Amino acid sequence: MRRLTFACVLMILTVAVAAPFVASAQDEAVPMRDRTERIGLAGRRGPSLFRPGFAVGEYTGWASLRDNEVRLPWQSRDFTSAELSIMTPAGEVTASCGGGQGHRNILGITFDRDPISYDCDYAGAAPADAAMGLALARGSILRRLQQPQRAGFLTWNDVEYRTETRRIGGLPFGGGAVMGYVISRDGVEVGGVDLNGMRPTFYLPPEGSPDRDAVAVLALSLWAFRDPANR
Repeated sequence: MRRLTFACVLMILTVAVAAPFVASAQDEAVPMRDRTERIGLAGRRGPSLFRPGFAVGEYTGWASLRDNEVRLPWQSRDFTSAELSIMTPAGEVTASCGGGQGHRNILGITFDRDPISYDCDYAGAAPADAAMGLALARGSILRRLQQPQRAGFLTWNDVEYRTETRRIGGLPFGGGAVMGYVISRDGVEVGGVDLNGMRPTFYLPPEGSPDRDAVAVLALSLWAFRDPANR
């Protein structure tokens, strides 16, 4: 009887310890916000005034963001570039990003836009295949009314992560600005970044997840994008 009781207690303890891991491993059955760690962007001292620091959990670094505009009577183009240094558990990941969008107009009235594009190259502790791209997406009519539509990807250690514009929190309409992004792997949402507030909020996979570094790098790269719609 004592052996049976001990075995039952051991089984209960094993189930209790394993329960958090089972819950964290669930996919679409549990909303993304309930399966991820919610972390607000924090400011830190950076290398210089033009390279301010940041912290998102254990991910710290600095960002240098620049905007350039070319204005002509019949055409204009918005350029944006970003340099990022992200300290990850694996080491320093550096990112060089750039892109923009052109507009054709007559008498100040825009009648055509070039497809938006934004790309990042990674170095340092990043995998050799690391690359990110973002472009204009179509989306449903309701989503287009809610916010500008973007879609992109990140390749990281032979895994492709997908991202698209999505409201995560806050007001239901962004007034023409991008409100946030969700990040998915194999069709399952694993993280995101909410831009719909006073400060960005990041949703990262739990500590120990193999997706955490990639999601953090992609979310920070999306945050650093000075989208023309948000200016």
